[in-house]
Amino acid sequence: MLVRLVYAYSIIASPHHYSKSQVMKSVLQHPHGTAFVAPPLTIQHRKQQLLAAAVQSSRRVSALHLSCNNHSNSMSRSDDNIQNQNYNLAQNPAELFDLYPAPPSSLHHNSIITTDWGGAYFPNPLPTGEVKERGRIHIDGDWHRSIQVWMIERRGTTQNGEEAVTVLLQRRSPYKDTHPNQLDVSCAGHVNAGDDVLQTTMRELREELGGNGAMQQYTIDDIQQSKAFIVTSAIDGETERFGTFICREYQDVFMLEWKGDSPMKTNMFQPLVQEEVSGFVLMDGKVLIERLRRGDTELVPRSKEYIDGLAKMFFR
Repeated sequence: MLVRLVYAYSIIASPHHYSKSQVMKSVLQHPHGTAFVAPPLTIQHRKQQLLAAAVQSSRRVSALHLSCNNHSNSMSRSDDNIQNQNYNLAQNPAELFDLYPAPPSSLHHNSIITTDWGGAYFPNPLPTGEVKERGRIHIDGDWHRSIQVWMIERRGTTQNGEEAVTVLLQRRSPYKDTHPNQLDVSCAGHVNAGDDVLQTTMRELREELGGNGAMQQYTIDDIQQSKAFIVTSAIDGETERFGTFICREYQDVFMLEWKGDSPMKTNMFQPLVQEEVSGFVLMDGKVLIERLRRGDTELVPRSKEYIDGLAKMFFR
């Protein structure tokens, strides 16, 4: 009994507020008077408990953040890998190109090759015998060779008696190392080391335009007969991905007339590699020439001689 009285006094004397019924219930229910019903926590104890809970919660949040960051980093690495694959599909920096001598002088940059250039350039420029990787050529500014095909459709004449021409343009992929996202010639590509220009042209037509079979109606003879001129192109630029590029090309230019049974439409063309070409646009030939002349930045830039040559091709 004494033990229980002492126990009751200890409860009453504690800094906590107990009702009489709570004191009596605690005492009477204790069979030996030695057990102790834990009193409510003091403010200090409660603070310590809350602090411990906060620390534990913080640890759980930190672990969650770490897990999320690891997942985010993993996803970021995955996205980077996909981006790298897309850039490599858009162009192979390791492919080899033949090198060509520079034009006779800087005055011959951005010019159509003519007979007065001499046998080393006309009717076809002669390679030096050296080869170099694509990735280095656009950094070092070496002269190399490419093909460009303008696909057009003649639509008769306008009310003013002018010839009506529709031109197919491609939208360059955002993964290209030069002129990404800009509108460009219908089909273009580099001539790899040792490759034939006409065979390269046929291959590029099938790769960039022929996913729907539209190019099956054209032959090497069609390509050969559509040859217009060779022009030099010296353009410098910069992309976010690849930095500064120096593009020096001898461009074999072709004009291929649409000979389908129905009028030319963009959905008739499809690239085999989506990372090279984003899409297609049809544009009136006169509008295209005007936009090129005023330097419209949506279009890959062309020299005055190139644009004059195009106008002669479009409007005979």
